[in-house]
Amino acid sequence: MERDIQTTDELQQTLDENRHLKGTIAAMREQLEAMRHDKERSIQEALATAQDEIMQLRAAIVAQRDELEAVRYETERRFQESIALDSDENLQLKTTIRELRNEMERKGMAIEERLEEERAAYRDDVKQLQQTIRALREALQERREANCD
Repeated sequence: MERDIQTTDELQQTLDENRHLKGTIAAMREQLEAMRHDKERSIQEALATAQDEIMQLRAAIVAQRDELEAVRYETERRFQESIALDSDENLQLKTTIRELRNEMERKGMAIEERLEEERAAYRDDVKQLQQTIRALREALQERREANCD
């Protein structure tokens, strides 16, 4: 019977130890499950943070790209505007030059005509004076001849 008691005690001790081990295993499982859950939550948080950062970076890239495109557009618009203004100014200058040339030619022709008129008037005056001189010489000659007679 002592042996039975000892066996019963040993059995009871083994059962107690088994219960204790099962409790330890359950606690460790819970702890392991909590650690897995914490690890999964940490991974999800890290992924969410990374996703958020990626979205922010993408938004910044899009904003920078839009700004760059706006600057390119504005630069091209100003360049085209400058070309148009320069072209318009060149056209105006060419028109002004053409008008000034035409005016100079008209004035040159008017001066030429006035010079020709003045020359013609001068020739007429010279011719008239020469005729007057001839007539006066002839009249003087006739008086001399009439006085000599």
